[in-house]
Amino acid sequence: MSELRRELGLLEAVVYGVGLILGAGIYAILGEATGVTGGSIVISFLLAALIASLTGLSYAELASLFPKAEGDYIYVHEAFDRKLISDMTALGRLFMGVISSAAVALAFSGYLSAFVDVPSIPIAILLVVVMTGINFWGIDLSTKINVLFTGIEVAGLVIIIWIASGSWGNAEILHAPNGAFGVIHAGFLIFFAYLGFGSIVNLSEETEDATVTIPRAIIFSIGITTLLYVLVGLSAVALVDWRVLGRSASPLAEVARVGWGPLGSTVLGAIALFSTTNTVLILQISTSRLFYGVSKSEYHVFPEMFSRVHSSRQTPHYAVVVIGLLTIPFIFLGDIGLVAGLANLMLLIVFVLVNAALLKLRYSRPDLERGFRTPLNVGQLSITAVAGLLSSLGLIAFYVLTW
Repeated sequence: MSELRRELGLLEAVVYGVGLILGAGIYAILGEATGVTGGSIVISFLLAALIASLTGLSYAELASLFPKAEGDYIYVHEAFDRKLISDMTALGRLFMGVISSAAVALAFSGYLSAFVDVPSIPIAILLVVVMTGINFWGIDLSTKINVLFTGIEVAGLVIIIWIASGSWGNAEILHAPNGAFGVIHAGFLIFFAYLGFGSIVNLSEETEDATVTIPRAIIFSIGITTLLYVLVGLSAVALVDWRVLGRSASPLAEVARVGWGPLGSTVLGAIALFSTTNTVLILQISTSRLFYGVSKSEYHVFPEMFSRVHSSRQTPHYAVVVIGLLTIPFIFLGDIGLVAGLANLMLLIVFVLVNAALLKLRYSRPDLERGFRTPLNVGQLSITAVAGLLSSLGLIAFYVLTW
């Protein structure tokens, strides 16, 4: 049977992570999150970054132990050896991938509407279909598109930071119209912005020296995007009233319009199209690789045919098509806040299991060779994994009690 082609080094893996995280967050959910918490959106970004970093460290260590496309599934499978638990992990991750892809496709439609009057749902569906085709064509083409589009979207964020840097003193970062509840609620929404780091592990079988490269890519991706997120969030509330941002379908374009005029709005609106397109592409890639991985004969989560690799394209073609088709129904929900909330809930459940898997493996299989080990340990106990598990449970409780 053909195997996936190893094309990715550290730079490409980091670019994948940065491109996925940025597109899913800043360009998609900034407006709604700011409308909930006002100027304290900066604090919400830091809160979400802290929680993501705790679990990100667990992913980094687990990825160094098991560099497989199955990602979360194999971590839970190796730790607990309970098929039901590992199968539920795979299902949660798969649904998170397709739901998130639908949410970002809807964000693409929102930015496109600033240029042409088009129906949002059909455009979002068309975007998913085109990205599915690129995903099928091969990881080499996907990587070239990702590197180009990530460069464009980072440039867009740098423009926002540049035009607003002189106005940062105007930002009221302690302004929280809905109090601590609003800060946490916005943090929950923004957590959607960090979904990308967990998907980097699904590229392990297409990455060179994955036991070292993937952990580093996760850490670098979270660090780079957190810095950009905080500065862009600060810039947004420094230039534009938080209520206006909350009502905007294209919040970064609105910030650029205020700071740079109509040209700025046009430029940022166009860049947002590249960013959201890039995110949909990478989500389709990482989710199809997970689907491919858990369909292998040794797991039997799904029929083995979905683990087949195309002889010439060297991509998991059946898995690619199925993930594209599964994304489309969630586009019909239409509400990006609702879609992001559902994706977050799925993601948080998986994060609880991943952190628990690391804690279990530290004691049950301490002699496994690790290319990376989380900091802050007491004996075999990972303090960051405990904190990641508890914070994920806390956000799940928040979602269930308030959504």
